Amino acid sequence: MLETLLSVFPVLLLFLVGFSLQKISFFSFRSIGEMKKLVSNLALPALMFQAFVSIEVEAKYLILVVLVFVTCAIMVFLGRLIAKPAKIDSPYFSLMMGGFEMGMLGYALFLGLYGEQHLGKIALVDLGQVVFVFFVLMALLIRERGDSGSASALLKQFVTSPVLLAILAGLIASGLKQYVEVGPFLASLGEFIDMLSRLTVPLIAITIGYGISFQKEGLALSLKTIIVRKLMALVFVILLNTLIVDKLLGMAPMYRYAMMVMFLTPPPFVISIFMKQDDKKNMDYVSNTLSLDTVVSVLVIIIAAVFYV
Repeated sequence: MLETLLSVFPVLLLFLVGFSLQKISFFSFRSIGEMKKLVSNLALPALMFQAFVSIEVEAKYLILVVLVFVTCAIMVFLGRLIAKPAKIDSPYFSLMMGGFEMGMLGYALFLGLYGEQHLGKIALVDLGQVVFVFFVLMALLIRERGDSGSASALLKQFVTSPVLLAILAGLIASGLKQYVEVGPFLASLGEFIDMLSRLTVPLIAITIGYGISFQKEGLALSLKTIIVRKLMALVFVILLNTLIVDKLLGMAPMYRYAMMVMFLTPPPFVISIFMKQDDKKNMDYVSNTLSLDTVVSVLVIIIAAVFYV
């Protein structure tokens, strides 16, 4: 337990630093937005490229990728079924059931807990939900806000997303690396990408810590949403790990840990960006849920890392 806590302690300190800086208004919210822009457009794409270029691809592993995608879709569907008996009338409740915030949280926690040497494993586990978020969840969000040009807006997002482009480049490079000799230029380029990627964890942790805030109004609804999501995610990840990762595919134990980290992360933060910005009631609900779930997820992931073996 102590080793697990110490492994993720630097990341927790960075969250605490960010939260403490918020209390003294160290940054303006514009500065925090610019830091997030730096992460999402440069540092995180560099990390994503590194992750997917080191991915261990076997044809049979595509089963896991597909099942993660399908699981995300099922979770959204179950969210719609649960909403009415749970007396939750927000359309964003079901949308917050599917998809996982890996880029801005999951990778930071996984690297803190298990190290960079397993980056390719978390990338493989992440691939199915990345496809779901970009191709399904964002389409549902754009449709929910009533965007008449939803198809073109979605296509533009795919084509221009630095993270998605980095993932595609990493997958292509992964397939070609056995045929390419790494000379001085490629080695220098790799070092540049590595230096850039190392900005990701500290900047993400600080900006997330700085942005954590809770509103008492609607807190019970946010807690209800988080509990439903966490219970649903735990059931699915245990089933997938037991039946698919362990029994069917016989994958290394680290894939199970990567799956557990991913399924315990909050909903994708992109929900708050692509939802209706003038819908204050739902904006407050989503923002409160994402902030609270970030704190809950960090604690739950650490507990899972200690006891889930």
